[in-house]
Amino acid sequence: MFRATLVASGLVIMTAGFAAADQVSQADNFDQFTEQFCAAGLDEQHIFIVPASVFSESAVSCEAGESMIRTSEPADDPGHMVLNIDPPKGSESGLDCDGKADVGMTMVAVNCLPASMEATDHAK
Repeated sequence: MFRATLVASGLVIMTAGFAAADQVSQADNFDQFTEQFCAAGLDEQHIFIVPASVFSESAVSCEAGESMIRTSEPADDPGHMVLNIDPPKGSESGLDCDGKADVGMTMVAVNCLPASMEATDHAK
């Protein structure tokens, strides 16, 4: 019990520190997510917690362009979904988002970095 309390306390402290440095948003539907995603600062890291149904859409359209939404279930990792939101094609700004969740989850989270921070060996 004591160990579980310490772990939980550590998670609360880590989460509080993380939230102060980055942006965390939660949406209840695709329209709410679109509003939050389009309003997000393109020079900050973000975490979006959204219904998995958001990833049944093909793109999120903002004034700066259309960010493609992709999902896949890797053959080498069955039972899991890989979630991606790519920055607008040809744009040097935008958010590049990645996540992973168990198939069947109703809520998922994606981590988003400014496209300019994307690792060079992973960039398109």
